[in-house]
Amino acid sequence: MLWGSLTAVVLGAISAAAAGAPSNIPEDMVDKRNHLRTHSLHLPYVDSDLQNRWWDFGEDTIVNTNRHMRLTQDRQSEKGWLWSRLPLSVSNWQMEVEFKVDGKASSMYGDGFAIWITEDRAVTGPVFGSKDNFKGLGIFFDTYANSRHSYSLPRVTAMLGDGHTSYDHNGDNAATELAGCSINFRRRDVPTKARMTYLAGKGFQLSLQTDKEGQWTTCFIKDIQLPPAPYIGFSAATGEVTDNHDIISVAAYSATLKYQYQDSKATAAVGGGGRQTAFQAASYNQNGGRAPPASSSGGVASWFLFLLKVIGVLAFVAFAVAAYRTYSAQQKKRPSYY
Repeated sequence: MLWGSLTAVVLGAISAAAAGAPSNIPEDMVDKRNHLRTHSLHLPYVDSDLQNRWWDFGEDTIVNTNRHMRLTQDRQSEKGWLWSRLPLSVSNWQMEVEFKVDGKASSMYGDGFAIWITEDRAVTGPVFGSKDNFKGLGIFFDTYANSRHSYSLPRVTAMLGDGHTSYDHNGDNAATELAGCSINFRRRDVPTKARMTYLAGKGFQLSLQTDKEGQWTTCFIKDIQLPPAPYIGFSAATGEVTDNHDIISVAAYSATLKYQYQDSKATAAVGGGGRQTAFQAASYNQNGGRAPPASSSGGVASWFLFLLKVIGVLAFVAFAVAAYRTYSAQQKKRPSYY
């Protein structure tokens, strides 16, 4: 009876400790969202003057007011871009982008498109239709392999640009990759979406919807620092291989953190012991090698503290059991006078 009660106490203590353990996942830290009209995009995309108040588009981008913003058509040698006119000034935000990559080809297609969170905007260039040597974060939805890899394409990769390091075009971002995942986002039967969550001082998370509506897969979580007021952009390019690259909608929100995460001192670092900035990325990328993954000391520290709590509870219970047994033995040895 006593042992059953002690077991219940231990399990309850472990559950309470687990419930109190902070999450490493930025999406789990968000309490409320407020819509940002300045960085959202929906049908019909343009006004009567064929312009958008909050977004610019150019090069080969075409607008279908009933369906999409098409960055490139399924034609060779096209480039197109779509950029926010205003910088994103909030520190914590979440953005959901619905996109579509499709075309006539079933085996050879490309090149892909990119999402940009950078200091510069609206400059055409060789990196999926946008400029090289950017400063900020580039997320590349790559469908064509320029070299052999141990992983498969389509693949989503990220690069933290320092303004000087060039994108690794021949290696498909292998030498400059911050993080990535192989996932098929081309020609899907469900709406394909990307959800980005950035919480200043806590991390950046990219999740993808490619298989089933409402089913999100985390591509990566990284503890990085973005430019304080970046522009949001999308670009795409085709070469000898082609595809349609469409942006269907953008829903942007400012994010309010849950109470326990509002004090940055109480939250462990996400995905690394130190936050990686664009300047720190330069020291890795200028050596010509793959940027090493950030260490996971922050997440390990959280779990270490959690285990210490559990061990402390178990030690207390063991002491209580030993004391009770000692007391019971002494009571049995005591002579009876009555």
